[in-house]
Amino acid sequence: DIGVEGLTTSQSSIIYYQDANSEWQELETLHGGENRIWSDYGELPKYLEYAAVSIEDKRFYNHHGVDWGRTFKATVNMFIGMKNTYGGSTITQQTIKNLTGNKEGTVKRKVLEIFSALQFEKTHTKEEIIELYLNNIYLGENCYGVTTAAQAYFGKDVAELDLAECACLIGITNNPSLYDPYISDKSKERNRDRTNTILDQMLEQKYITQEEHDAAISETLVFK
Repeated sequence: DIGVEGLTTSQSSIIYYQDANSEWQELETLHGGENRIWSDYGELPKYLEYAAVSIEDKRFYNHHGVDWGRTFKATVNMFIGMKNTYGGSTITQQTIKNLTGNKEGTVKRKVLEIFSALQFEKTHTKEEIIELYLNNIYLGENCYGVTTAAQAYFGKDVAELDLAECACLIGITNNPSLYDPYISDKSKERNRDRTNTILDQMLEQKYITQEEHDAAISETLVFK
């Protein structure tokens, strides 16, 4: 049984100063091992949620914590490949893994995670799970959660992100070492390809219109 009440996440502190016009301005953000600024569900663009669901867990709104079809396929692939790895995680399962910090690549851990996810969805809404997920995913550049990532990559508040920028951020979390656009020109190219893949999935799953899709595909992302 996993409850968020007893869990804590590291968050950053922001120092402000008053300028000559007595207006408060941000001076510096201080953080320890994790650079995170929390954003409530209502502050997060729906595009971020839909991008995450479309590429990570397309049956998120219908399952109860575990996608049994994906779990079965992942189990078969694990035994056929004879590897001690396991895919098929739902957003709920990924959230539990991020909250507990237990990321062992073992079958035992995965089984415990499955039962924890089933229990977790009995006591938490989909909106609460998405809020936890988007505030805890790692997005490269020491950014934990989409708020600090929005600032690091685009110099924006998370609420100001457009469709293409949302798809870009969600694309990074799959593997920041491959998709962080700041690492190299090659990683920026991989990020663009994955962003387009996510936009294609969002269109296919009817989260965006053809016009929104085409505009986002043609947008040139400006990194800060």
